[in-house]
Formats: sequence, C-alpha cells, structure tokens
Amino acid sequence: MSLAALNDIEDAIKATKRFLTPVDRVRWFRLAVVMFFVGGAGLTFPGAPTTSFGGDTDPTEPTPGGPAGPDIAPELTPELVALILGIAAVGLAAFLLYSVVGATMEFAFVAALRDEEVRLRRSVGRYWRRGLRLFAFRLAVWVVAITIAAAILLGVGASMGGWPPTVWNDGTILAVVFLAIPVLGVGALFLGTLLGFTNVFVVPVMLAEDRGVLSAWRRFWGTLTDEPLEFVAYLFLSFLLGIGVSMAVGFLLVLLLIALAVPFLIVGAPIGFALAMAGGNTAVGALILVLALLYALLVFVGALLIQVPFQTFLRYYALFVLGDVNPDFDVVPDARAAVRTDGGDEGDDRDGTSGVAAESDDGPDRPGDGDDSGPNDRESGGGDWNVDREDRDGDDDRW
Repeated sequence: MSLAALNDIEDAIKATKRFLTPVDRVRWFRLAVVMFFVGGAGLTFPGAPTTSFGGDTDPTEPTPGGPAGPDIAPELTPELVALILGIAAVGLAAFLLYSVVGATMEFAFVAALRDEEVRLRRSVGRYWRRGLRLFAFRLAVWVVAITIAAAILLGVGASMGGWPPTVWNDGTILAVVFLAIPVLGVGALFLGTLLGFTNVFVVPVMLAEDRGVLSAWRRFWGTLTDEPLEFVAYLFLSFLLGIGVSMAVGFLLVLLLIALAVPFLIVGAPIGFALAMAGGNTAVGALILVLALLYALLVFVGALLIQVPFQTFLRYYALFVLGDVNPDFDVVPDARAAVRTDGGDEGDDRDGTSGVAAESDDGPDRPGDGDDSGPNDRESGGGDWNVDREDRDGDDDRW
C-alpha cells in the first residue's frame, strides 16, 4: 500500500518551487512577516538580573573592621511598584497581541498557499476572529497541561513528604525532580503533537468547511482514526524533515552571519579607527552601537527570509497529505493539479491570462473565507471553490 505521506514529499517540493519562483521580493517579504509569527521567529524574554533584598548578610551592614559599604538596595516605593506593574502589563499585552496575531497568521499562511497570493491586510481582516478562537484553544490546552503536570508532581510530593511543599526534605524534592523529567517529556511530546496537528491539519479544515476549532477537530478526528497509519507516517517523516530543515537553516544562517559581517568590518573598522585617533571615544561608541543594531536587524530579516522556502515546503507537505487522505479537506487543489500534471512548471499562467477568472483584492470571499458565509458554504468541502485565482500582477502593492 502506497502512503500519501511518502509520495507527497516530492509534490510538496515542486509546489514550493512553483509558488516561490520566479522570485518576487514583495511576496518573499510578506511571507517573511508570516514567518515571524508562524514558523521563523518568536518572542523571547531573557531573564533579567535579580536584585537581592535579603539573605544571610545585610548588604547595608558594614564588614567588621572595614568601611561601611554604600546602600545599593532600591527602596520599594509606590512609584517603583507602579512602574514594575506597568512594565509587566505592557509586556503581557505585547505577548498576548503577538500570540493572537500569530494564530491569525496560521490562517493567512494556509490562505496564501491556497490562493497562491499573499495578502496580509486582507487576511488579518478576514481571519482575526478565527485567530482569537485558535489562540483561546491554545491557551486552554496549555493551562490544562500545566495543571495536570503540576497536580501529578505536587500529588507525588505530598504523598511522600506531606503538605505544604516547604516541609519536604531533600529526598522528596529529589524524587519530584526526577519524576518531572518524564512527566514534562511526555507532556511536551503530547502537547507538541496536539498543537502541531491543530496548526497543519485542523486550521485547513476550519477554512475548508467554515468551522470553529472544536468542530474542526471533531471533523478531522474521523479522518485521523480512519487512516492512522498515514498520520503516524507523516509524524515520523515530518520529524525527520524538521531535523533536516533545522540543519539547513542553521548552515545558511552561519553563512549569512559571515556574509553580513564582512562589509560591516570593511566599512566600520576604518571609520572607527579614524574616530579613535581623533579622540572621539563617544563617537566610536555611538558608531559601534549603530552598526551593531543595523547588523542585528539585517540578520533578523535575513533569518526570516531563509525560513520562507523551508516552512512553505513543510506546510505544503502537510496540506498535500491532508487532501490526499480526505479530498473534502483539500485546500490546495490548484497546486496539487499543477504539480501532478506537468510538475508545476507550466500549470499556471502567471500573467493572469490563462482564461481563469481573476478576482480583485476586494472581490467576493470564497466559501469559508469570512465569518459571514452563507449556510450552504459550510459543507462545501474542497470542491471547486478554489478554482478562481487572483491576478498575480494586480495590486501587488496592497497588503
């Protein structure tokens, strides 16, 4: 028996080549924005140095026989507390906004591969409600997972060392720590699979049949249980492909770091040396800071652009597998037909004159695109709703 998960890898490569070539810088940069939210980058909040407000010795107490040290402990004033809470609130709001936009971009990514056109502004306007639902689902899954893991660990610790955890001895703490390794490992595996399948399989079902997250999961669950071997094979192969993609991206990123560093050194070193000889230490510092920020920005953008073909391939692969297992969920019929008839080289007239009706940016929505679809759109499946393709050369400046 031939598995779609095995056969679709080559088709996904062809579809990626068809979608991304010839290189269109507008399309690539729009996809780079999608990568920032979906697959190419994320928000990290590195831990800040902590200030000690207590301990075995009082930092304000002078050392016997020595001079009194300066009082460096900050005074916890109401203004400082308000500042800390304000910073925390802004950080939380930024993280929530990033997460909601990231969930919305999952739909924008699939829609871009379906329409073979990247329309960020239109996609955000159409899919933000679904993005909110997807974000709420992700948040609920995380809360439930953390609650279950905490209940297991605290329950085992309480049965061994009593309650509260402050009375646990070293043996109990060590046992809980060792137990946390398999619990968190299994939890991470389950959580990654659940949320990963939601992104690559359930989101397309939501688009194809205009469903919510739970309804789409129930709809997809029947296909998952009917063809478990397909999805197990996909899970294994996507894991291997993910390793290969990570290695390729890492190699290209190293090349990017070196390639960008050379012109910065060639230009910045002589200028910095000349300023240093002139006694402009402040100017040298400012120059180094500006160059470092510019270098970091270029590396960041370059890293996102590097991700574009790899993440596009991985998502095409998942969509091809989904559509082959259940044709009702096929959201990329144009790409599928093109790569399986002529390899994707000539299956699409990219100047918009192939005889297929073009649709403007503000034209009618496809079934399942918006939240105001008619009642007959829900079960339309993957039939012919994706036949009309937008003019590739029209409104390229619109987001």
